[in-house]
Formats: sequence, C-alpha cells, structure tokens
Amino acid sequence: MTMHAVTIWVFGLLGLALLGLEMVARLPRTPVPTLRQLLSGGLGRRSVQVLVVLSWWWVGWHFFGDAGR
Repeated sequence: MTMHAVTIWVFGLLGLALLGLEMVARLPRTPVPTLRQLLSGGLGRRSVQVLVVLSWWWVGWHFFGDAGR
C-alpha cells in the first residue's frame, strides 16, 4: 500500500469520524456543538478564517496534487 493510499484512508476515516460527531451533536440534550455552530462562532475571528483557508489549501494540495499518479 502506498503512502498516497494511506493518506486517503486516513482522511476518509477522519471524515467518517466528523460525520459521526455531527450526528451525536444533533441528538437532543447533548453538550456537543454542531459543526455549523463551531464555524459560525469561530469565523468571526481573523485567525480562524486564515486557519480554515490554509487547511482547505493543504487538503486540496495533498489530494489533488497527486491526481496524476
């Protein structure tokens, strides 16, 4: 298994974990905030905006930068 395949598996598992956390957050009486609540609360700060943009850039670089393989 190549490192590219491992990277895709890890990001897939992280995506599933995020989806599971979002489902838990939507249960009644849970203290876990939804992703929308987290982003709307955090995106008012410039540092969080920069972090989100850099994160998307990094993910895109790693997934689409190796698309020619």
